Amino acid sequence: MKQLYINGVWTDGTGHRTWAVTNPATGEHLEDVAVASAEDVDRAVLAARRAFDDGPWPRLDPLARGRMLQQLAQQIRVRLEDFAMIDTLNVGKPIRDTRGFDVPCAADLFESYAGLPDKIAGKCYGTLPDNVTMQFREPMGVIAAIVPWNFPLTNVAIKLAPVLACGNTVVLKPSEVSPLSALLLAELAHEIGFPPGVINVVHGTGAETGTALVRHPGVDKITFTGRHQTGMQMLEAAKVGMKGVLLELGGKTASLVFPDAPLDHVVNGIITGIYYNLGQVCVAGSRLLVHESQHDELMDRIVAKVKTLRQGDPTDSNNHLGCLATPQHCATVRRYVEQAQEEGARCVLTAPLPAGEQNCFYPPTIFDHVTPPMTIAREEVFGPVLSVLTYRDEDEAVRIANDCDFGLMANLWTSDGTRALRVARRLRAGRIAINGGGALRPNVPVFGYKLSGIGAELGFDEAVHEFTNSKAILYSLATEKSPWPE
Repeated sequence: MKQLYINGVWTDGTGHRTWAVTNPATGEHLEDVAVASAEDVDRAVLAARRAFDDGPWPRLDPLARGRMLQQLAQQIRVRLEDFAMIDTLNVGKPIRDTRGFDVPCAADLFESYAGLPDKIAGKCYGTLPDNVTMQFREPMGVIAAIVPWNFPLTNVAIKLAPVLACGNTVVLKPSEVSPLSALLLAELAHEIGFPPGVINVVHGTGAETGTALVRHPGVDKITFTGRHQTGMQMLEAAKVGMKGVLLELGGKTASLVFPDAPLDHVVNGIITGIYYNLGQVCVAGSRLLVHESQHDELMDRIVAKVKTLRQGDPTDSNNHLGCLATPQHCATVRRYVEQAQEEGARCVLTAPLPAGEQNCFYPPTIFDHVTPPMTIAREEVFGPVLSVLTYRDEDEAVRIANDCDFGLMANLWTSDGTRALRVARRLRAGRIAINGGGALRPNVPVFGYKLSGIGAELGFDEAVHEFTNSKAILYSLATEKSPWPE
């Protein structure tokens, strides 16, 4: 059984309850994980509080803090195969993806933010001859970090790297679906010598463990990635103690293809954008907007390419596609597909499943003749389902793309540089990728418009803004008394 990690010690939950973690591709039992009660969450927050208030981490030489983050990055690379297999077995993601992207990306994040601690600078204002005002950036405190299941290790690194670089302590709650790589990361941090209480890991459901964590008065800020409905609950919970909140929520990415775009390049980008990790990505390109003059040719090319994708055992490096993370999520995707058919969308592709595969496998699916009011064009499916819409001109394309409650990301494809920037400025989304330039980079912030979030994730300046407090110190050099109240 995997335990909780609190104050540098592996410990059972007070209620001695466990959660069974399974392999969605086979149904195989992987591990039992201790469930954290409200009492356990309290222990974790108090440990993080003591580590922040009285421990060495916030006061550590920034270069020393950076070296520890660098060591963590190095150890992730040493254990690459272990991390890759853990996440593949835990969520059904192809080993080629966890090995080729997820784990290296997590290492890159810690390595990149290892260089930040000694770059956090303040300001000095010489407003008066006998007065100096200094502005300092100081660590914020105890951060509650809650991550989803779709990129288990990468999401943990996205949260922890900037939080720790800024000198904070953290209580991490990984998803109950995929907690195993977070525990291995805690083991590495322990071996490296992170001070007790700096990193704490608690497991459990959002309703119990998550609620106890975000409502705890000892938490200074919540950073959460997940569904927008849960994000709204985070805002409500943040009222207790006036906590800060950073929310990276859902998306409904539109991909606008203009008639001058190179279609070979477009096809690969569209397929990667929607079928990578079977669409279980917040920026998944689930809405394809194509000019009516190109519709037939582009559809033929996409369908032909999708048919070449190999789906099956996630541990087989020859397979492009694995399975969805849970049976419950698989059922949710199925309901969206059924509703799309009921509302009049035409299913032009639903590939057959591999022989002998069951449980959470779901095939790449394409719907044509989708209109903006349809549910499948408005709500986040979070699965391998592409909705195709047509437009007549640029203005209509932009209107359709913006006619959505989400605004996390948008893609556009064109050979016209002027159009690229013009359309990018008009799209209501926090991240715009032009001609496939949407790769995750540690130094590039992620913003969300509308229901897609509050604040900025990643980015060096943004991390300092999100996870430090500003303090102004007014230093008078004057020796004469103030004339008031005399």
